[in-house]
Amino acid sequence: MTDTWGIPGPVFSGLYLGLLLAVALYGAVRGRRLSQGDAGSAPERPEEFALLAGGRDRLGEFVVATLLARQFVRLDSAGKLHRTGGAAPDDLGRAALARIGKSGNSIARVSAEVGQHASVPGLEAGLAARGLLTDVRAVRAAWLTTAVAYWALAVLGAARLIAGSATGHPVGYLVLLLVLNAVAVAVTSVCAANRPKIRITAAGRAALEKARRDGTFTAGPAGTVASHGLSAHPDKDVRLAVGRAVRQAAAQVYRRPRGRWAAAGGGAAAGYYGGCGGGGGSSCGGGSSCGGGGGGCGG
Repeated sequence: MTDTWGIPGPVFSGLYLGLLLAVALYGAVRGRRLSQGDAGSAPERPEEFALLAGGRDRLGEFVVATLLARQFVRLDSAGKLHRTGGAAPDDLGRAALARIGKSGNSIARVSAEVGQHASVPGLEAGLAARGLLTDVRAVRAAWLTTAVAYWALAVLGAARLIAGSATGHPVGYLVLLLVLNAVAVAVTSVCAANRPKIRITAAGRAALEKARRDGTFTAGPAGTVASHGLSAHPDKDVRLAVGRAVRQAAAQVYRRPRGRWAAAGGGAAAGYYGGCGGGGGSSCGGGSSCGGGGGGCGG
């Protein structure tokens, strides 16, 4: 009995396993490179510093703290913001004031409005270009390249399986390898299809800590909030009001009916640095997220 394609079964299985591992190694190396970023860069504006420190939510809190410091708004004891007069000099501040309106609004809603402003993606793109946040396009390209490679190996393995079975050769090991290949195809295809979430890189974390040590962008109440959030505001009354607002929001969520719609809404607020964030890889830790440099499909 001649060997299928002139290659003995054990030899082909070894080569096939080597190719599977090579693709996984490419994904891991590419993902690690993307998660490292470029050392030497630094945030150039307090808004960028806030984004690195806590994402879009922190940026919203920083804008709120800036408006409080300039006395454009006040915070009542229940944690609700009210306008006091004046016009903010920047787009993010004006967006926050517009969301507060005449009747006031909660910190969470105002912060969310700031985070969704049209100028925020530009801030994120600038940080990504300097290697402080992951480049979403490069991350998706890495997942796509890895998925295509695994699909190609799946076609090769299936063709070998059909040819070997037709000539009566044993194909047990190849079936096991094809199962592993199918898992890798499923994981990488899902991550390639989903839009990656932005993640802070190792260089971004280093730049953030350096800015904190040097005191860059951390002066005053707004700087403290940019670094640590509104719960760390120097003013005790502000901290107490923020705490009350958080407790009230938590109580409302707890009292909300736990039906189908409540369950659907519970997962809407994913972490800022989540999603398909790393490069390719061959394994996934479970769940539906494909994160890089962290949980999920690690890069």
